[in-house]
Amino acid sequence: MNVIYLRKLKWSGLHFLLGLLVLSVAGFYIYSQWFYAGRHYLTDLVGLAGIILSIDLILGPVLSFWLLSPVKTRKENITNLILIIFLQVTSLAYGVKQIDSQRLAYIIKWQTSYFAIPKGDARGEYIPEGFYLFNEPAVGTKNRPLYDKLIEQSIPPIEMNEFFELTNFATECKTICGVITKNGIVNVTKIDSVLTFNKSLR
Repeated sequence: MNVIYLRKLKWSGLHFLLGLLVLSVAGFYIYSQWFYAGRHYLTDLVGLAGIILSIDLILGPVLSFWLLSPVKTRKENITNLILIIFLQVTSLAYGVKQIDSQRLAYIIKWQTSYFAIPKGDARGEYIPEGFYLFNEPAVGTKNRPLYDKLIEQSIPPIEMNEFFELTNFATECKTICGVITKNGIVNVTKIDSVLTFNKSLR
């Protein structure tokens, strides 16, 4: 009996190490390609990644210990292993999708404030990352009925891309400005032509 449990623990440990390797590679790629130059400050990436990592790192080894056994036939173990891999891949894909939704979509100036909008909150077609101004259509103009309709649908102006006008960092911020995010105020500067974000000390 002890031999069986030792073998199950060995398989679970191996599964944990392989899972840690895969998640480390995926995490490095996501961080360096999606959240470079301080973009992780725009959202609670650490909390979200922690949940995903804990689920994937715990789920696989626990299922391995529970479903795999040296007393089962090779066919049973292979079937169970395929099921475990399917569940983990599905879980990881869902987690990556959630992280992707937190990537910066654009920065919009509404009234006198700047807002960093993540992809998950952006509407309509893809909008290239950059600075935009919100131009509210005046009463009586041809675009005003669309604006009023969107307001009735509880869509905030910062998501009304129909009325966005492209601007740039130099025009809006000169050297630095603060943007409002779900994670608080974040300062944005431009270093070597790349928008760079730093947590505000205020």
